[in-house]
Amino acid sequence: MEIEIKIRLASEEHTARLEQALGGSPLSVEDQDNVFFDGVNKELIKNKLVFRIRVIEKSGKEPVAIVALKGNAVLIDGIASVEEEEEAIEIELAKRIIENPGLIPEAANSHRLLKKIVERVPCSEGYSHMGRFKNVRHKYRWQEYLVEIDRTSYPHGTAYEVEIESTDPEKAKARLTTLLQEHDIPFGNSQQNKFENMLLGTLI
Repeated sequence: MEIEIKIRLASEEHTARLEQALGGSPLSVEDQDNVFFDGVNKELIKNKLVFRIRVIEKSGKEPVAIVALKGNAVLIDGIASVEEEEEAIEIELAKRIIENPGLIPEAANSHRLLKKIVERVPCSEGYSHMGRFKNVRHKYRWQEYLVEIDRTSYPHGTAYEVEIESTDPEKAKARLTTLLQEHDIPFGNSQQNKFENMLLGTLI
């Protein structure tokens, strides 16, 4: 089970102000291309499952791709919990699947997590795209936390969000909100995750 703090920021200006408070220079910057899939008849989402392939590019490094299966996501008062399993996938295979979701059953023969996905919820009529969005993630080390600052670009707009994964989410949230208040940065609890914002055309 993954537990994260998810705090929404209002604008690029406020996001940049937070980054200055964290030191200004991130540990790393990731350009993420997030592509979501489901059965033609939405079999996965009917079972509260989300299937994603993420392609990550970092400056000076070869791109990598990650398959993820998420389930039973809950987001209350800016604290999110989700069952999540991830596994790397060969980059060229990931790109072929993104271009043609019909390759998923064949690719599952040689990939453990893809095999688990196709066996857990059979999609007899095949697979299709659910949606796609880009995200730029800046990572900072602050106190004992890894802070991730996201600028997520949807067709309907850009969302700004801060995430911290922690086994003590209430403590992490209190520290983060105190930092935001000290630097006069308006904020609010994220009300939906990125996948939901993509589906619903929202930025909340």
